[in-house]
Amino acid sequence: MSQEKNAQDQVEQESLVAEWLKATPGFFERHANLLAEIQLKNPHGDRAISLQERQLSVLREQNQALNQRLSAMLNFGSQNDKTQGLMIAWLKSLLLAKSPSDVREVITSGLGEIFGIESVKLMDGKNLPHYCGSVEACDASLKDHLMGSEQSLVVVNLPNVDAQLLLASNAKEKFMPDMGRFYLEQIAELADAAILREQG
Repeated sequence: MSQEKNAQDQVEQESLVAEWLKATPGFFERHANLLAEIQLKNPHGDRAISLQERQLSVLREQNQALNQRLSAMLNFGSQNDKTQGLMIAWLKSLLLAKSPSDVREVITSGLGEIFGIESVKLMDGKNLPHYCGSVEACDASLKDHLMGSEQSLVVVNLPNVDAQLLLASNAKEKFMPDMGRFYLEQIAELADAAILREQG
């Protein structure tokens, strides 16, 4: 019981010390030697390091994390710009297509380029289940339309022309169950309209 009380007392004392240090910002300026004398456990090794070294280590880690986030944001922005450019080129090609076969070719080849995927199929008269996720977990009826190397896929309907688009990728993370389908549904509507126009 005394050990538990001692541990509780230590927690309370440490809390008081922490609060006091936060309320006394000039303490380490007046006692700068303590920064070098206080030894802390190095999270990346066995040797002890000074408070100054630990602070520098924390700042380096924070700086590295910020740089990684910035790099990811820049990469995301660049990828979005590239995708937008490919979408515009795809739409232009759809508008310029002069026959049903040309429209279908533009749809499949263009979507393969936009998404950077290996397989795009435009299938007529099928009734495949709506799906977005891994090939491993999909219905057997979907697997029949794959080449064998794909890891993820999505199926969207083109209701006005009684067709479906199947997009499949060799990358498992390309099409995930929790990804938004709004973008894909918009693409399907455009493809649907282009095919309907040529059929009419």
